[in-house]
Amino acid sequence: MALPWRDYKGYLMERYGRPVYRIGLDGGFSCPNRDSAREGGCIYCDARGSSAVYQRQDESAYRRGSSFVQDIDARIPRVSFRSIAERKTSLSRQIERGVAFLDSRYPASARSIYFQAYTGTYDEPGVLRELYRHALDSGNYEELIVSTRCDCLPDATIDVLTSFQDRVRTVWVELGLQSGNDETLRWIGRGHTVQCFLDACTRLHAAHLPICAHVILGFPHEDDAAVLRTAEVIARSGVQALKIHNLHVVAGTRLCEHYLREGFEVSDMQRHLHECELLLRHIPAEVVIQRFLSDTPSHRLAAPRDFGDKNTFLALLRERMEQAGTRQGDLR
Repeated sequence: MALPWRDYKGYLMERYGRPVYRIGLDGGFSCPNRDSAREGGCIYCDARGSSAVYQRQDESAYRRGSSFVQDIDARIPRVSFRSIAERKTSLSRQIERGVAFLDSRYPASARSIYFQAYTGTYDEPGVLRELYRHALDSGNYEELIVSTRCDCLPDATIDVLTSFQDRVRTVWVELGLQSGNDETLRWIGRGHTVQCFLDACTRLHAAHLPICAHVILGFPHEDDAAVLRTAEVIARSGVQALKIHNLHVVAGTRLCEHYLREGFEVSDMQRHLHECELLLRHIPAEVVIQRFLSDTPSHRLAAPRDFGDKNTFLALLRERMEQAGTRQGDLR
């Protein structure tokens, strides 16, 4: 029986005929939120800027414990700027680790290059072109995926991205929206507006670059009406894919400091189930759902620490929607 949402695994099989897994990379980028007077980035962003778990080798011996927030925050190094040569060397090593990781688990799969950490277009066009080319020269890849922000996509950068469309079958741009509510964007220190996101989507569509938007559900002050406004922005934007994250409190973030100092309610599984279903029913049925949950390693997580695992969540969401007879896009 088909899932009540458009499944990412199914999409990949339809397009490529086999599973496709990403090699998540840190290209040595930073972020305008960290390079300006914006208090060190978005409120939820940690020192690693969402880098892949298997690339965090210096965390391999860490364990969850009563003092993990302070311990981890003190021992994780911050991003340092490097020369192009050093960044290329780092990329080569990361790709080797990523290939080894995937070979040990998914040996028959295809691969994609994923500039995952921080803002993957936050550099000069010539530098971007050189780093993307270096990564793609390391093997055969189905996709180039670049994670970025709507305020880091000047025309020259979009031209760089489109120039790689003849190297891979798809060049994806992952674009953080996080919320369709400007009040929330100000609260998290996002540094851009909803309209900025929509404008970037228009320009990317004109360049025939597919977009995967990121949203976060469970902000303390957002209710169902706020979720519906986010759904409407997703629908208006015309994005082809969506990643949904549950709000989580990570060590080394301003959000964690706020949580430890003042406390606030963090979504449990039941709230996230409700908000995911609500969002899904109000976005177009053709949008591919690439993710439903955040995947921060447990030793870095302050809250929620009893949420449950991904497979349990997906099974409950499927059961909930099938029993109610609801589907993605049925209220559009």
